[in-house]
Amino acid sequence: MAILGEIGLIRSELEEMHYFFTRVVQIIPSFDITNPEILPYGLKPHTRSVSWIAEYVIVQQAKYHRQSLGVADVDFSMPDTSRHDCVVLKSGAEKY
Repeated sequence: MAILGEIGLIRSELEEMHYFFTRVVQIIPSFDITNPEILPYGLKPHTRSVSWIAEYVIVQQAKYHRQSLGVADVDFSMPDTSRHDCVVLKSGAEKY
């Protein structure tokens, strides 16, 4: 029974993050990477590909609009070897 509860929690958290990032993408339906409003925290020197840039824009916009999106912070200072692009910090100790 504990496994079913854990699976339900994972599904709930995945749905919450899906909704969160859907709202972020709606903020930026198209973008120009030379616009400092789109990448307010700049590009890393080792920018790799168009898909990586798109992910980076989404993560930076999530951080930039964090208050209106209802989260405490979005940390994207992850090492290149990380499995994750960012950590979304909700109010309190919740991290996604």
